[in-house]
Amino acid sequence: MKNPLSMAGCALSILLVACGGGSGGSSFPVLFPTSTPTPPPTQTPPPVPEPVASAQDKCAVFAGASLAGATLKEAALVPATAGAAEYCKVKGTLHGTLNFEVRLPTAWNSKLLYAGGGGWDGSINIAPASPSGSTAGYVLVASDGGRQGDGLDASVFLNNATAQADFGYLSIHSVNEVTKEIVRKRYGSDAQFSYFEGCSNGGREALIQATRFPNDFDGIVVRAPAYSFTELFQAFVANGKALAAPGGQLSDAKVSLIGKTVTAQCDALDGVADGIVSNQEACTFNPTALRCTAGDADTCLTDPQIATANTIYSELKRADGTTVYPGWGPGGEDLGWPLWVTGSAIGGTGLQFQFGSGLVKYWVTGDPTFNVLGFDPEFYSAGLRLAATTLDATPDLRSFFGQGGKMILAHGTNDWAISYKGSIKYFNDVATTVGGASARDASMEFFLQPGVQHCAGGVGPDTVDLVDAVAKWREGGAKPSTQKIVATKLDVTTKAPVLARPLCKYPTFPKYKGSGDVNSADSYSCQSS
Repeated sequence: MKNPLSMAGCALSILLVACGGGSGGSSFPVLFPTSTPTPPPTQTPPPVPEPVASAQDKCAVFAGASLAGATLKEAALVPATAGAAEYCKVKGTLHGTLNFEVRLPTAWNSKLLYAGGGGWDGSINIAPASPSGSTAGYVLVASDGGRQGDGLDASVFLNNATAQADFGYLSIHSVNEVTKEIVRKRYGSDAQFSYFEGCSNGGREALIQATRFPNDFDGIVVRAPAYSFTELFQAFVANGKALAAPGGQLSDAKVSLIGKTVTAQCDALDGVADGIVSNQEACTFNPTALRCTAGDADTCLTDPQIATANTIYSELKRADGTTVYPGWGPGGEDLGWPLWVTGSAIGGTGLQFQFGSGLVKYWVTGDPTFNVLGFDPEFYSAGLRLAATTLDATPDLRSFFGQGGKMILAHGTNDWAISYKGSIKYFNDVATTVGGASARDASMEFFLQPGVQHCAGGVGPDTVDLVDAVAKWREGGAKPSTQKIVATKLDVTTKAPVLARPLCKYPTFPKYKGSGDVNSADSYSCQSS
């Protein structure tokens, strides 16, 4: 708009020229008498600035909202603490049974991290396995797999197609789509990079995402993945049958005997006797070496007990001789078997058999009263194949790699829930599927964690930040194996590191250099023999 004062001035000058421009005068009328003052120009008030929305205001808009098909039940601003920055906690649900939580940091790093579940899911565990995730400014996301309750209880899946689909392959993707809308609404833009990290069933979920929804995440950390529930759980049932056979049960004393014998035989294969078996490939323990020769005792194994141990360590095969599951490697029995195998730590039935029973009763046979000790996988092969179409991840990572995705696979060698040998098999199968080891290795690296039990625990260093490692790879191109990553073991009380080892790319392991502090990572190098 033009200035009214300049317009008035222009009109006045025109009139003056017209009226007095010649010596002879003019008869033009005077339109603006000189006795009337010129009115002041109209002043436009300055615009009132929009009020700046506070973090509280930006959080509150989510409470009770409906977004992308989800109902957001609550939203609350959580103040900063000594260990975490301020964030907005949003809780929501999809189709009434799939619950999720999103944490929106006030100071955002433009990244998202989705944390996988565990067991049969049933609850939300948003704390990532990598220690950086809770404090690095990520939007954090987690969900309950589409069911609520005990992670050991599979009864919800009985004749429940929605629960089966959500748990099997759909829940993470569905919640991720909602989360994208929440992020856009809160920050006005998408996450620049999105990552996923999961262990156990969360590791299976990670591989389901990479194979079925390869565009959801830029980088994925896969820890101890139960990527083939149907095969793993058949091994669980087979181990349970061996334990239930006459004389097959193993006491804590027998289990301790096995664990200590393995350590004594294999500990020094990495160059130092430090209580950690690191050269797993060279450890060839045979339980028959402990056969009783003068009657049963805590210092030996009976033939039925040797049979139980051999079942656990050996490949599980079908009637046609093909392998179902590769079996477990020796090490850490004294810490892992009382929980996962014999069940002495939890009342007498190991978690392996409990999980296997859930699959058999509520998913494959559809019979809650089924006697799992009588389960014949050959007879139910069709049901197992059908369950696999929902539950199991394939090694086909071509699409994920093709869109630039990067993956880290890690597994503890003393894992008695899921065998590290299964991860070796998966790693090899990926090479076959994507066109060779070089094609695989350009986008995927695999690390064994000596002495580490299931996801964490054990005698080995079990704390390592792999989210940071995969982010550096995806965003900057540095492969994890070039980042000099160190895994540590923390004191339970003080959380201070008590030992450390370099994280070694498979098939290498941390070998003692021959001198130096045995608890320092600097005293080890990654070697293949």
